[in-house]
Amino acid sequence: MLYTELRPRNVYEDLDPGADAYFFKVGDQGVVIFHGRNYNLKKRLTDEEQRTLLHHPSFFRITCHLFVNVDKITEIDHNTLHFRDAIHGVKSIEVPRKMAEQLRRLIHTRNSIAI
Repeated sequence: MLYTELRPRNVYEDLDPGADAYFFKVGDQGVVIFHGRNYNLKKRLTDEEQRTLLHHPSFFRITCHLFVNVDKITEIDHNTLHFRDAIHGVKSIEVPRKMAEQLRRLIHTRNSIAI
């Protein structure tokens, strides 16, 4: 019988943006700042990694530098996006009203397709 050691995954070393990050901001010279349930992590990405991330299907462009993970949004209150985690609480960001409305429609469309 083979036994494997189960270790908790280290988000700082093994970040999976689509599964871990609530939103990210793109900075200068390939620096991307990921915001998650209990961390803000800066990583320098290659042009190819950055291009792949910007076209990831889970992320929606809010501004030219801010992208949110649609799968992680738990509530949209007026123009505030809430990302809720049972252990770490709520993380929120404000977005333009127009973007909040587009996100509402996108989430509604995704939920109706999934049913």
